[in-house]
Amino acid sequence: MNKRIISERFLCEIWEKHNFAGCLKTYECKSIVILSKGEKNKDLDGPDYLDAKIKIDNTTFNGDIEIDTEIENWKNHNHHTNKKYNKVILHIVYTNSTNQKFVLTENNRVIPSIPISDYITPNIKQILTNQIKSDITSKSYNIPCLGLNNEVSENFKKDYLISLGSKRFNSKKKKLFYRLKELTYLSQRELKEPIVNYDLESELDRIKFNHNDFTDHVLWEQLLYENIFTALGYSKNKENMNKLAKSVEIKLLKSIKNDNNLGQILEAILFSVSGLLPEVKELPDEETSVYSRQLCELWNKYYDYDYGERLLTASWNFFRMRPQNFPTVRIAGGVKILKKILSENLIHDLIKLFETENDNNQLRQKIRNNFIVKAEGYWREHFLFDQPAKTKLMYLVGLSRADEIIINIVLPYLSLYFEIFNKREKLNSVLNFYLNYKQIGNNKLVENVMSSLNIKSDRSVIYQGTLHLYRNYCIKNKCNNCEIGKKIF
Repeated sequence: MNKRIISERFLCEIWEKHNFAGCLKTYECKSIVILSKGEKNKDLDGPDYLDAKIKIDNTTFNGDIEIDTEIENWKNHNHHTNKKYNKVILHIVYTNSTNQKFVLTENNRVIPSIPISDYITPNIKQILTNQIKSDITSKSYNIPCLGLNNEVSENFKKDYLISLGSKRFNSKKKKLFYRLKELTYLSQRELKEPIVNYDLESELDRIKFNHNDFTDHVLWEQLLYENIFTALGYSKNKENMNKLAKSVEIKLLKSIKNDNNLGQILEAILFSVSGLLPEVKELPDEETSVYSRQLCELWNKYYDYDYGERLLTASWNFFRMRPQNFPTVRIAGGVKILKKILSENLIHDLIKLFETENDNNQLRQKIRNNFIVKAEGYWREHFLFDQPAKTKLMYLVGLSRADEIIINIVLPYLSLYFEIFNKREKLNSVLNFYLNYKQIGNNKLVENVMSSLNIKSDRSVIYQGTLHLYRNYCIKNKCNNCEIGKKIF
C-alpha cells in the first residue's frame, strides 16, 4: 500500500475515533494505552494534537501528538528544529519502511514513533484501499471550495493570490534578516556555529541593530551562500546542505589563496566535510577515477582547517530521488555558484544589475545566467563517485531550479539589502521585478490548485501565492480565514 498518497487528515480521523485493532506497542514492545487523545491543534503550526495523555507500560506521559504519513516527514517538515514540537510524546505514522524506531525533538528528547498500519481495523484498511485507488486515478490536490468558487471573480482570486505571494515574499525576507542578525551577533562576539544554547531569539530582539552593523561584506556572502545551498538540497537534503554551508564558512574559504585551482579545492573540502567523498583506501585501484584521487589529495592539504560539524555519509538522502537531484550533483553545482561569490564578485554584480539594467527581460536573463550551471568534466558523466551514469547530465543547476533560487532567495535577499541601506528606488525595482517575474518550471500542486480556482497565470507571485494558499489554508480547512472562502462558505 502506497503510504505517500494517504491523507494525513484521514490518519487524524483514525486517531480521533480510536479505530485500532489490539493494543498499540512501541518497537520495544511496550504497551501504549491512550488515556486522552488530546485537543486538535487549530493553529497553522505545531503538533496535530495538544495536551494528550498516554501510558507506556507503567509510566504516564502528558504532552502532544504528531501525526505524519511517513516517518521521514518529521525531518522533512523540520519538526526536529522547531521548539513547538518539544512537548510531543508520541509520533504516529502510517507505515515505516525504515529501521528508524524514534524521532528526536529540538532539545534532543527521544520520541517513540509507531506505524498504525499494523493496528487499524479491517474495515478501515478497506476504506484506505479505496481512497488510495481513487487518489491514484485522480492524482489531484483537491481544495475545499472545488466546484464552489465559480461565482468569485477571476480578478478577485488573482488579487488575493498576489497578496499571499507578497506575504510569502516578506516572510522569506524576514527569515533572511533574522539570520543576518544572527551572523552579525556571532561575528561581533567571535563565536562559531553551533550557536550557544540559550534563547538567542530573545537576545537578538533585545539588541538594537542599525545599518552600520551590516556593512561587513563577508556576512552578506555567507547569508547568500547558506541559503543557496539550502535551496539546492530540496526538501530531503536541505538541512544537511545548510549545515554544510555553516561548517565550511566563507570567512575560512577566503583564507585559501589558490585562484587557479579554487574550484577543485572547494569540491575537495565540501565533499569531504559532507562525508560524501570516499577515502582512497576504500576505492579499488581499478575502479578509482583520477578525479576522486585528486580530491582526496587536495583534501589532505586542507584537512586541518577550522571547519565546523563534519557530516555523516548515512545522513544524506538518495532514496526515491531522480539522479539529477542527488546531493553529490547539487554540491557540485553549488560549488560553481560559491566560486562566483568568492572570486567573481557575484553579490556586487547582482546589485549592479538593478542599478543599471532597465529592461526587465534582459535583467531576468542576466540574473538567471548567474545561477544556471552547466555540467562539465567529471559531473557530466557521473551522479555518484566512481559510478558512471547511463546518460549524460546537461546541467548541475537547470533553468527551473535557477528560477526557484531567484524567486525564493535572491530577490528577498536584494530587497533586504536595499531596505537596510535605504536605497528606496532599487527596493521598489526589486519588488516590481518580483511582481512581474515569470518563472520556468511545472509544479503539479500549483497547476491543480489553479485549475480548481479556474485561473491561469505564469507570474511567480501568483505561483507563490497559490503555494501559500494551499499549505496554510486549504489543507488545514482554514476557509473562514481565506478571503475566497469567506465569499463561499
